[in-house]
Amino acid sequence: MAAPLELDAQSVAFLVEASRLSGQEIRQLYAEFKAAQPTGRTSDFLNMVAQRHSSLETVRKKAQQFFELFDSNKDRSISREEVLAIMHAVFQTARDRGVQLTKTPEEVCEEFFRRLDTDKNCEISHEEFVDGCLLQPDLLRILQTPEVMNTLGR
Repeated sequence: MAAPLELDAQSVAFLVEASRLSGQEIRQLYAEFKAAQPTGRTSDFLNMVAQRHSSLETVRKKAQQFFELFDSNKDRSISREEVLAIMHAVFQTARDRGVQLTKTPEEVCEEFFRRLDTDKNCEISHEEFVDGCLLQPDLLRILQTPEVMNTLGR
C-alpha cells in the first residue's frame, strides 16, 4: 500500500525528535521521497531518514571527539600550533612504521586550515571542524588512519 501524500503529525513529531531536522525539512524530504517513489511506504521513508540521521550523528560524534583531541589547551578552537604539534607526532609515528610520506607536517597543516578555517581567522572553531568533517568525509577517514589514532592514543 502506497504512503499518503503527506506525513501525519505524529510521524513528523517523531522525526523532529529523532533528528536535527525541522518539521518543514521533514515535510520537504517526504515530498521529494514521494516524487521519486510514488508507491513508497511511510515506513520506508521513516527508515531512510533514521539511517541517514544515524550515520550523520556518528560522523558528528567522531568529529567532536577529534576536535577535543586537537584542542589541547581546551579553548574551544584549534590553532596552527596545535595542529602542527599533532602533525609532527603523526609523521614521526608514520616514519617509525616505515610509511613513505610525500608531504611535510607544515604542508598538511596548511591544507587542514585551508579546508576547515572557513572564516579565515587563523583558528578552527568547533563548528568549523564538525561542519568540515560532515561536508568533507575524507577528512574523518584521514583522521582515523592508524598513524593518527596511535599518535592520539585512541
